[in-house]
Amino acid sequence: MRHIVIGLVIGLVVGVVLGVTVLTPQIKSHTASKAVLKDRELTGDNKEAPVVLSALQDGDAIHWRSAPPFPSDRPNVNAQAQRFSKQLALLSGDKMILPILPAKDVIGADRLFNAIASGRIDALFSTADIAADKEPALSLFSALPFGPDAVDMMAWLQVGNGTLKLKNIFSKHNVTALVCGYLPPEASGWFVSELQNAEQINELRIRATGLGAKVWAKAGATVSAMTPEEVPNAFDQGQLDGAIFSTPSQDVKSGYSRYAKNYYFPGWQNQGQPLLLLINTRVWKRLDQERQSLLKTSCDQRSAIELAKAPQEQFKGLSDLIKQDVILRRMPSYILDPLKQAWEQVLAEEVRKDQSVLEVWESLNAFLKNRKTWQEMSRLKDDPSDF
Repeated sequence: MRHIVIGLVIGLVVGVVLGVTVLTPQIKSHTASKAVLKDRELTGDNKEAPVVLSALQDGDAIHWRSAPPFPSDRPNVNAQAQRFSKQLALLSGDKMILPILPAKDVIGADRLFNAIASGRIDALFSTADIAADKEPALSLFSALPFGPDAVDMMAWLQVGNGTLKLKNIFSKHNVTALVCGYLPPEASGWFVSELQNAEQINELRIRATGLGAKVWAKAGATVSAMTPEEVPNAFDQGQLDGAIFSTPSQDVKSGYSRYAKNYYFPGWQNQGQPLLLLINTRVWKRLDQERQSLLKTSCDQRSAIELAKAPQEQFKGLSDLIKQDVILRRMPSYILDPLKQAWEQVLAEEVRKDQSVLEVWESLNAFLKNRKTWQEMSRLKDDPSDF
């Protein structure tokens, strides 16, 4: 009997320890993790149990700590992150939960990046420029002025060495980066008046960010980095002549059309950019190979889907903008040419300041040059005599 009592006591102690160290953390997993599951729409196509990787059936569920995506003022970033989170939970049989928290306030890049680098959060959806102040070369993976189109950029990332360059940069900060989505090209921006000559550039007061802001400033414009929420009041007070925000699908919701009716294309300052899933490297290394493979393939699938969906979504955005009496205009060459010259000067300065910028730029250019040779040989021309 004495041995039985001792065994029961030991069993009770072990049970308490397990409850505190193993079960309780799972029970107290992030409330946003539960929300991801509750929000899933169980349509007729997915009522049956999903087909998942076999090893995940027996493994413990992973509930990652997350944060609102960066930039937190871009609803399209949050929407893609939400779609990926639901897809990941479904494919893993709820064994991998990545909560996507709504952004109540704009959260600074430095604050978010420090959180992922230090491990205070496990994963974060972001654009590459989240750490551009620490690693200037990351700007070339984000909104790249006069950069390649979406297909060429994604090709460099997927089959060139773009992803390797990207991972090497982030790895210095204890962060693992996966390309996990795609943000389509932006517009050139909203303007109060029609752009009629190159001399207007020197008179423009424009809201812009990133490398595009440096280009506008180099060309002679007065540039402001005010938040998107501050733009309408600045327009209303006559303090702005133009503003760049996002894509048609997002710009249509901005309210800028009340103040600026001229909406210009193409978005030379951003021809599309990858969306990234940033993971704390210590957390990444704790994943088994099967879970790592699941994340990679899920991200590849998400990137392909978002790339395919983008044109139709932006066309709808344009249609809705027209209903707001917005005038769609093409940026004239007498504006684009000075901007292109300004970009070449900005690029030369960036390359001189940072070796990584030079290496990334050379890698991208070499890839595009080889790719262009094949494209010119393989594509049909409008006129057969062009061959």
